[in-house]
Amino acid sequence: MRLFGASSKAVSVPRRECSQCWEHASNRAIHRRLGPREDCPQCVDHMVNGCPGFIRR
Repeated sequence: MRLFGASSKAVSVPRRECSQCWEHASNRAIHRRLGPREDCPQCVDHMVNGCPGFIRR
């Protein structure tokens, strides 16, 4: 399994993990549109505010 490779098939999210965080970490296509050293707005929002509707234990 290629964790950081560009994959066209769906990746199953492990239990108790945020689906958006997992998708952004495993799918390079999401960040491909960003310029050099440009931050992803969704990732920055997650770093600042945490995962919406998700409670880590």
